[in-house]
Amino acid sequence: MVTFSAALTGLTVDIDLRRGRRCAAVPVLDQVNLEVNAGRVTALIGESGCGKSLVAAALSGLMPPGSRVRGQVRIGDRELRAGDEAGWRALRGRHIGVVPQSAATSLTPVRTVGSQLAEICSRLGADRTPEQLCAAVALPASVVGRYPHELSGGMAQRVAIAAALAGRPALLIADEPTSALDPDNAALVWRLLGEAAADGAAVLVITHDLPSLLRAAVCDEVAVMARGTVLSHEPLEDTLSSADPYLRALLGTVPV
Repeated sequence: MVTFSAALTGLTVDIDLRRGRRCAAVPVLDQVNLEVNAGRVTALIGESGCGKSLVAAALSGLMPPGSRVRGQVRIGDRELRAGDEAGWRALRGRHIGVVPQSAATSLTPVRTVGSQLAEICSRLGADRTPEQLCAAVALPASVVGRYPHELSGGMAQRVAIAAALAGRPALLIADEPTSALDPDNAALVWRLLGEAAADGAAVLVITHDLPSLLRAAVCDEVAVMARGTVLSHEPLEDTLSSADPYLRALLGTVPV
């Protein structure tokens, strides 16, 4: 596996929204600085609507239409711009893996899991078969013959992780990977992401489910967002000892 870190420096994003004949630029990210380090799991936390998913979009080159992006996006030793689709395509899959927020809807409903994973493996030149990828995420080999609607939520999430891991990416981005999962499946997902970091990947996890992430003991760093910017980025132990009221609320120790 190739290993590298990724970073955002001074990232500012406005999105053009058209209302009737008028077009207004709405600020969504403001001077975001964030580094996702190789071999570590970084949790990005904050209230809903603060811009966490747009940070993931910026690091994977998947910004929404109408975005005006300023600042730097560095993936390894490469600096990329939002409109450099050829550059992003060369990185996604092979070097950047993305676990989407809605795993089930990211799968094609009329094709088996195996055929979809096989296509991904072929495109990336992967060194594992669909059956081996399923085994890597604790799914039985029989899953390759199933259709997405035949999977439970936890199984669909693990298929999405298998797809993201197919190219052994150096940067793995997971957006709310345990939403709507029961505690056992959530713990399994966290373990898989922790194993990816142990193998050298830089892992960014966007989550509201910090308690279960902490129980899994795989988180190394915590970045805290509010109102479109990153307020702090510290090792986990420093975050847990912080007296900041907003952070204590996010951690669940005081009412939000």
